[in-house]
Amino acid sequence: MKILLLHRKDPHHPDAAESEFHLFRIFAKIASFGHEVVMLSSSFRGADPRENIDGVQVVRRGKGLFLYRLGLKKQIRQLNKEFHFDVVVENLDARPLLVSKKTDLPTAVLVRQLWKTAIFRESLSLKALYIWFWELCIPSYYTRSEFIAISPSVMRGLLSLGISRKKVSLVYCGADPIPEAFTEMPKKERFFLWRSSENHSAGLITALDAFETFSRRHPEMNFLLRIVGNIRKENRLPHEIRRRGLGDRVLVELNSSYERRIDLMRRAYCLLQTDRQEGWCYSAIEAGKCGTTTIAPDDSGYKDCIRDGVTGLLYPIGKGVEGCVKQMEHLIEDEKLREKLQANAKRYADGFHWGRTANEILAVLQKTIENR
Repeated sequence: MKILLLHRKDPHHPDAAESEFHLFRIFAKIASFGHEVVMLSSSFRGADPRENIDGVQVVRRGKGLFLYRLGLKKQIRQLNKEFHFDVVVENLDARPLLVSKKTDLPTAVLVRQLWKTAIFRESLSLKALYIWFWELCIPSYYTRSEFIAISPSVMRGLLSLGISRKKVSLVYCGADPIPEAFTEMPKKERFFLWRSSENHSAGLITALDAFETFSRRHPEMNFLLRIVGNIRKENRLPHEIRRRGLGDRVLVELNSSYERRIDLMRRAYCLLQTDRQEGWCYSAIEAGKCGTTTIAPDDSGYKDCIRDGVTGLLYPIGKGVEGCVKQMEHLIEDEKLREKLQANAKRYADGFHWGRTANEILAVLQKTIENR
């Protein structure tokens, strides 16, 4: 099969985030099966026009989103003359590329997250309005496309937009194996870990408020809160920490390496995931592979990948900070529960891998080609 993958940022792009790396792992695995994968992405300063990355031929055209989108139809046509593609795949993000309007080839759309009205909890801005509007337009602009949802909540979101169930396939996101050097499970240390990879900011405030309340109620426990990840408006973070009186109890590591993140996950008492919207909580699966359980709100993709009371603890999203604190206390007070959750989380997470994801996506793409 010859596949053209459309996404503005390839894994070497300076602004590439975790979602770009996950996307690329799937299609690099597909390439390793013997299929030909070409990725059309935007250029950036110092980038080669073409580069082979892990078996995927990356072709870079147009600097920035505007120029990339402007020349997309022409670039698809030119690349098709060279490679003779069987199918074109768009990785849908906040700024749709409208692939089915750019080519007559069979098309599929990979959907990682739908914001819907939750986008306005993150930002009251024209950008948020733009994202909300374009999500409503998905059924109208992708009439010929098949859809691949990475979680049940994303699939339900697509169906709620009016897309036919026959056109939506559920394929769970994979996960990386834990490096061999970190396979031994260490003793848990007295810190909660909060992690963000997609520049969410509202969830961090909830985590800080919850930890402040927990620390005030249980000062004798001497717990810390460690924060890792890419954080929007990070210059405000020291102020938010100081005004809560947590200066010596909160440790921040921005842009930490994968190895450092895995080490912290192995040692953390639990992972706090307090962002309000996730299409699929990859962090909870990654933590589970490290033998660490997760506390999160009972919303969106969290319910898809955390089995409440089995692999982690969910709190009612309407109870916010107080709900989170109660689950933190529950975990601290019941060591047998924590040990059970950790063991179950690891067993559950070990079932997710990129090979399965790649095979299931290939099956959807084959169906897309046959149904043309």
